[in-house]
Amino acid sequence: MRTCEGGTVQQYNLLVACPRDRERAARSEIQYFVGDLIGDDGLKVFNTHISGLLACRTTMNPFEVVHRLREFADDNPYQFRFAIKFTPLERCVPSDIESIKNAVTELKERILEGQTFRVTVRTRHTELKGMDIINETAPLIPRTVNLDNPDWTVWIEVVGEWSGVSILVPERDILSIMTMRGDMY
Repeated sequence: MRTCEGGTVQQYNLLVACPRDRERAARSEIQYFVGDLIGDDGLKVFNTHISGLLACRTTMNPFEVVHRLREFADDNPYQFRFAIKFTPLERCVPSDIESIKNAVTELKERILEGQTFRVTVRTRHTELKGMDIINETAPLIPRTVNLDNPDWTVWIEVVGEWSGVSILVPERDILSIMTMRGDMY
C-alpha cells in the first residue's frame, strides 16, 4: 500500500461534508444513518484536518450507501442536520498527479464507447491546481467531453495529502441534503 505523511493511505470510500466545527455531531449522525439505519457494523469515521469534512470507510458499497441514504432522505430530509453531503469514493490515493492519473486509468473503462464525460475537481489544502489535474486526466479517457450534460463525471476530491477519485453521475450518486431541501449554501 502507498504511503503519505509517513503512514499508510487510508482507504476511505465515503466523504461527508458538515458545517464547520460540527464534526462531532455529524459523526454521530453518520454512525446513526450508515451504522445503525443501514446496518454497517464495520463503519469507521475519521476526522480530516479540514474543518467541515469527514472521511469514512464503509464495509458496504459506497454508492449503495448513498442511494439508500437518498431513499431515507426523500421522506426525512430534515433528519439530516449535520451530515449534509455524502460523496462516494472508488479510489483513495496520495495527492500527486501520477497517483491520480493511475486511479483514473483504473476506472476509465466504466465510460463506454459513445458515452460522454467531464472531469470535476475539488481541491482543499493542496498546491495542486484543479485545471492541471483536469489537463492531465481528461486525455486519458478516449471519449467525448461534454461539460454541460455528460453521461459520467470523473469526480476528483483532493483533500490535502490524499485524494479520492470516482466515476459517477452527481445527481444520482452524490447526496446533497441542502440541495434536496432547497436550502441555499
